[in-house]
Parts: sequence; structure tokens; C-alpha cells
Amino acid sequence: MRERSGSTPSRGAARVTESIHFPVAMSPNSRRSRAGYSMIELLIVVVTLAVLFAMVAPRVTTIRESSTLRAGRQQLASAFSAARAAALHKGRPSALIINGNEITVRVRSGLTNSNVRVYGPLRFDVSLGITLEQLGGAPDSVAYNARGMLSNDVGFDQPLRYRLTYGTKSDTLCVSAAGLILPKGCTL
Repeated sequence: MRERSGSTPSRGAARVTESIHFPVAMSPNSRRSRAGYSMIELLIVVVTLAVLFAMVAPRVTTIRESSTLRAGRQQLASAFSAARAAALHKGRPSALIINGNEITVRVRSGLTNSNVRVYGPLRFDVSLGITLEQLGGAPDSVAYNARGMLSNDVGFDQPLRYRLTYGTKSDTLCVSAAGLILPKGCTL
């Protein structure tokens, strides 16, 4: 500190001083204690993130299972619709063939009555990880006549039911005697 120049202070008068601050180099130890976060602060952040992850992870799994199952159901419904549309379009019988988890749609075509693939093969286990099974005696080959109606030799008092399973969730697709996909619940 230095005294102000000018008049000299009288006896009993307060001294007026001004301080001049110069940046002082910090020692390495004092720098280390001031920069960054403490271990406690970092631990609090890590614990908070772990709790949030534990709350969110089950929901993400559930959402993933539901969306994968929904995609599988839509693909199976598309295959049935493709078989019906092929029969109507060509005016010839068509068939949806289920071989394990694989689906193919074929239609009779041409003068030689040859089968032409119009859809698939679609493998649910490879593309989506879904298992497909027939319920209640549903056939593994569904035939549509030239008018787009089911022509299988199964009783039509109940719809054809197919179950899709992914993880812990499952969904059922139902097909009416007319060959139409029924809404959830398998009722008209």
C-alpha cells in the first residue's frame, strides 16, 4: 500500500491509502483445490444418473417389445391382405403358406397353372425376433379362392387365430371366414 501524495496528514487525521492489486501467481496446490469438482459432487451426479437409468430402463424394454410386436402383427396382416388381393387381382386362387416362422404368398398364374411368389419369404424370427404359432387348429396354409374368400376346409364358426410372441409379450391376429383381418379381440 502506498500513501496518497499531496498534503501530509495532520496529527489525528486518518490516513488515506489506496491499494494496488497485482495478480499473484497461484501455487500448484491452491490451483488444484479450486479447479474442478469434488469427489462428493461427482458421486452425487453418478448416483442420480444410476437412479434415473434404473427407472427408465424397464420402460424402454416394454416400449421396444410393444413396437416390435406391433410391427410383426402389421407384417402378418399385410401378408394375409397380399394373398387376398393377389387372388382378387389375378382372378385365380392364392395361398399364404406358413412354414415355422416364415411366410410366403403364392398365386396360380398363367396357362400352365404355375405358382408365382408374390410376397415373401418373410422370416419373423430373423427380421424381428418374433415367434409365430397357429392357435386352435389354424392351418399352416391359408387358401383364397378367385373371389378373395377363404377356401380352407376348416370350420368357420371361429376365426383363424395366429399368435405372435416377442419377449414377454404376445399378440393375436384373427382372420374371418371372409378372409378379412379382424380388429383386436377377434370380433366384428
